[in-house]
Amino acid sequence: MENPTKQSFAIIIKILKIVRWYPTENKSKLYLVQAYSLYFLILVVGNVLVAVQMLVKKGYDDIMQIIYISETMCYSFKVLPFLGGNERIKKCIGYFDGDEFQPQDETEKKILDKSVFICQMMSKFYIVGISCSEVFYAIPALLSDGPELPLPIWLPFPLTSRSTIYYIIYFYLYIGVVYSSFATCLLDPLIGGLVFQAVTHLRILKHRIQNPRNLIEDRSVKTLLQTDIYQKVAACVVRHNAILKFVKEYEECFSWTIFNQFLGTATVICFLCVAIVTVPLASVDSIKYICFFFMVNWQILFYCYFGNALYEESDTLVTAIYLSQWYEYPVEAQKLLVTLMERSQQPIILRAEKLLDLTLNTFTAMLKKSYSFVAVLK
Repeated sequence: MENPTKQSFAIIIKILKIVRWYPTENKSKLYLVQAYSLYFLILVVGNVLVAVQMLVKKGYDDIMQIIYISETMCYSFKVLPFLGGNERIKKCIGYFDGDEFQPQDETEKKILDKSVFICQMMSKFYIVGISCSEVFYAIPALLSDGPELPLPIWLPFPLTSRSTIYYIIYFYLYIGVVYSSFATCLLDPLIGGLVFQAVTHLRILKHRIQNPRNLIEDRSVKTLLQTDIYQKVAACVVRHNAILKFVKEYEECFSWTIFNQFLGTATVICFLCVAIVTVPLASVDSIKYICFFFMVNWQILFYCYFGNALYEESDTLVTAIYLSQWYEYPVEAQKLLVTLMERSQQPIILRAEKLLDLTLNTFTAMLKKSYSFVAVLK
């Protein structure tokens, strides 16, 4: 079977390579210089100029621009682990590419193919959504009567006409918006998709345990050979340990990124709650703010949903073992299953910086807090 990671995240990895966030085979010092230069010149400088404009301009009332700069500043810390191409992150992304994780029968192949399909759909959905939003983001500034820019930035000179300097600054800012949007938002389907891969391999593990004859590669054998069963059950225990090791490695690689995603979203939600209560409910601005509110909550739901799916799959592993044909296994294999059941008594819970559990309970708690905040403001 073709590399599942390459199939699942091919487009995302290509984009990360363009912005120098995914290490190539022959990573050089020039690669690192390009990565940090793009990050500083496009993301940092643009945000600093917008922040300066917000400070020097009195009566600044465009809350969407305030939301944008607040979100982008938080997300600029989100991408720090990827700068220069982190080899450890690359290994974590390709963790399930080994031969030991390849499917052994058609059922397992269907489970894995479904995972690849869902990851591909998530990537395409994000890319199409980001592309459409960036196109609509650029049009109003170009169609305006005056020299309007995509972002209000501080400049030491006035822009009085559609000159060459104006277009240079315009495209610089637009590239910055595209860079920050693609680079930060495309991390969501990648990081979430890796959790779904762990969920997939837990499902494959339960399938192997619940179908003892599938543990025997030689289908012509009608009797379950005790030595073979023991070896296959032992392999399932090793596979479970490998999944737990992946979860630990995943948290160490992406915990900072996920935490900053939560921090940025929480900041944006606060501003949006203020904006929603300051405009008429039936106005265009109200609809815009509410749509944006659901969009930023979608990013949090994305992480919490897959984290909750991992929790549920690991929580049902004990039941899957109990419902299997363990009574046909030799005593040694049964002892291994008891050990696996004891270890599975504590479900897998992903955490961001050991502070936030990636579960649906966390997501609903954020929604409740947001509603309470709006109710207090009203």
